[in-house]
Amino acid sequence: MSLVNKQITDLVKNNLEYHDKTLCTKIKFDKSFVGFSGHFPDNPVLPGVIMIKVMTVMYELFKEKKYRLAQIKQAKFIEPILNDAIVNFFITINSENDNIILQGKILKSEKIVSKISLVLQEKLL
Repeated sequence: MSLVNKQITDLVKNNLEYHDKTLCTKIKFDKSFVGFSGHFPDNPVLPGVIMIKVMTVMYELFKEKKYRLAQIKQAKFIEPILNDAIVNFFITINSENDNIILQGKILKSEKIVSKISLVLQEKLL
């Protein structure tokens, strides 16, 4: 497991909750988070790929299975997430055939900063 995957898993697993078909977690991405490295070193911004990975890890921890990202249906980044920000991830879960549809909203200070829609498929061994 890569360092970034390990850090994301550690951040998510301690705060993961499920209520009414919605997964949620609260994460503080501090300066030591490896996902910031190389992404504007003088002004670290959380990369969109990290937000997508957080959503995938949330679902994998919830289901205790591995999934692969089949499609990014939407990825809208409204406002940057800087280091030391406290971010709330909310994911609504639906299914369609063999696909899992994750509709994500990412909030900072109760303001939506990103909307992401993903299609996951169970990894076959």
